Amino acid sequence: MTISEQEKPVTKFKFKPQLSGLRFCAVLFVVVYHFSVFLIGLKSWRYDLGSFIVFFFVLSSYLITRILLDAKRKAIGKGMAVWKVAVAFLTRRTLRIFPACYLYLLILWLFPLEGYDLRQHPGYYFGYIYNVWIFITGSWGPYAVHLWTLAVEEQFYIIWPWIILFIPTKHLFKVFLLMAVSAIAFRIIFLTIFPYQPVFPMLVLMPSCIDSFAAGALLAYLHYTGKENNQWLKWASIIAIPVWILLILTNHHRSFIGLDRVFISLFAVTVIDIANRGYTGIAKLFLENRVVQYLSKISYGIYLYHLIATLFFWKLFEIAQHALIGSGIDLSSAGKIFASPYISFWIYFILAIGCATISWYCVEQPFNNLKKLFNYVRPKKAKSLKPKA
Repeated sequence: MTISEQEKPVTKFKFKPQLSGLRFCAVLFVVVYHFSVFLIGLKSWRYDLGSFIVFFFVLSSYLITRILLDAKRKAIGKGMAVWKVAVAFLTRRTLRIFPACYLYLLILWLFPLEGYDLRQHPGYYFGYIYNVWIFITGSWGPYAVHLWTLAVEEQFYIIWPWIILFIPTKHLFKVFLLMAVSAIAFRIIFLTIFPYQPVFPMLVLMPSCIDSFAAGALLAYLHYTGKENNQWLKWASIIAIPVWILLILTNHHRSFIGLDRVFISLFAVTVIDIANRGYTGIAKLFLENRVVQYLSKISYGIYLYHLIATLFFWKLFEIAQHALIGSGIDLSSAGKIFASPYISFWIYFILAIGCATISWYCVEQPFNNLKKLFNYVRPKKAKSLKPKA
């Protein structure tokens, strides 16, 4: 296998702090959404803001696709089998994702009530097919609901390297477009065949999410081939907004469910495209801020632990309340203050950051450091300078 002229990249992929900052922004949005009763209540009005979770999929696909395209180019250039790149990729992803997630599941397992379903059906949780379990049962636990996104991400990681590495690069753009259309068709066909089925369990399946991954991959392909100044994306987003709002207001069920993620993916692609070139002004200061960069580094942990942080807090509060009963101190008034949405958000958020920090330094970073043992393309060994005997 050789690299044709059509497959040669114009630009190389480099670390962009603003893209890292966007990862934290995506996590922050999810945390605010989950901790805000008002925002969750909006879905009973017209629109479920939780749909913006697909921003994760677009960003993740963009970054992973760029990494794989660059690794593919280097491997082919050195005459290396591309399946070795896939093995290295999967190993590195395992080292990054599994340890913290399994720690979270083990912690949840220890809670008698909250961990009951996990103990009854561990294979769905530990096997990264919790999204399938949600589809089968139509139910989800309050401290595990966010795990469906990790399941979808892991399923994506398993199939993606084989697509990127074994399909000629010049054909990938058409493949990504086909995947996007297939996901839209899947959602519309499903709603046509099963019009009275709940929507959420269907939306967590991989075929429903693949267009968001395809959107990130399409942008990665454009950047890889040197098309980094895509001003048309901004105008496409502006034109799409009125159509999106119209679909929300008219509430045409099939069209809305079929196309909603397309609009969100277009928005995400536009934001990522600009971040790749570099925001200026306040956006630049925020995204490249040291604190934001640190929170981005531990953002996986923040996302993973933010729901169970609420459980930790109230369990500790309950223990403190029982311990102080004998001394005549009543914490019920304090409990009402802590339960206030404006107070509880900061308590939970700070606890989530604390849990994520502990997880990063004690679990994630040690495993993450092992990734250097599994390079995508191994450097050639230096020739020995030892004189012949």
